[in-house]
Amino acid sequence: MPEVAMKCLRMKGVAVRRRGKVILDVPEFALDAGQFLGIVGPNGAGKSTFLDLCAALCLPSDGRVEVLERRTGDLSAWKRSNLRCRIGYVAQSPPANCDMPFTAREVIEGGRAGIRGLVRRLGAEDRAVVNAWMERLDLLPLAGRMFRTLSGGEQRKVLIARAMTQCPDLLLLDEPTANLDMDWKERVVLLIDELYRSVPMTVVMVSHETGLLPAGCGIVGLMSGGRITALGPPRDVLTPEKLSLLFSCPVHVTICDGRRHAFSSGPPACASGG
Repeated sequence: MPEVAMKCLRMKGVAVRRRGKVILDVPEFALDAGQFLGIVGPNGAGKSTFLDLCAALCLPSDGRVEVLERRTGDLSAWKRSNLRCRIGYVAQSPPANCDMPFTAREVIEGGRAGIRGLVRRLGAEDRAVVNAWMERLDLLPLAGRMFRTLSGGEQRKVLIARAMTQCPDLLLLDEPTANLDMDWKERVVLLIDELYRSVPMTVVMVSHETGLLPAGCGIVGLMSGGRITALGPPRDVLTPEKLSLLFSCPVHVTICDGRRHAFSSGPPACASGG
């Protein structure tokens, strides 16, 4: 009898409302453990809200959300906090305390503090995990530097290392290359791809740019107006036809090194000439 894959994420009849308006509507969705899902869509499509549901940072107004086989709506705030210890989250915006005088090492150690508890000191095992990830991501030379003095790319690597020290079953990435230059964007994409291929975990990554989804990304979802409008392999989803409809402008797609780069190939069809 074939083995049934564990569902890392599952949603059924999900709606999220803000001020009486539905901002996310997911009738049905499931993602197997070990898969890499990329989410693409314009601003306001509901991508970050979708990630917040996956991270158990918010609860649906209607429906059921299961994360790592736990129904989040049935969990107490304490149990949801424990569940989040198994979820690495790299947010799009810098941490609210990024101006505080924390070193790169202290920021990375925060990933272990979330597991041990804020009032408990890190042990030898925790420090070994932190050191291992700092060495793997070539961050040891930055250990004593203030986080706020690092470049945008260096900060992003520190935040990824922090997430990985949790030994996450699920890694969530919200625009991890936002506001980085071309070189750092490529470095971060290749790093994420290498981590996914070498560490057993499920990854969900949000990106405005299709070409920044790593080659290891095997499933792509397009989001618009709070709905997932397409879901499937990149070759079936990241097509000129679907992306032109999504972004309301003609789109050209070029494949390079297993990644599908989308470019606007002209003004919207409804635009009038000047």
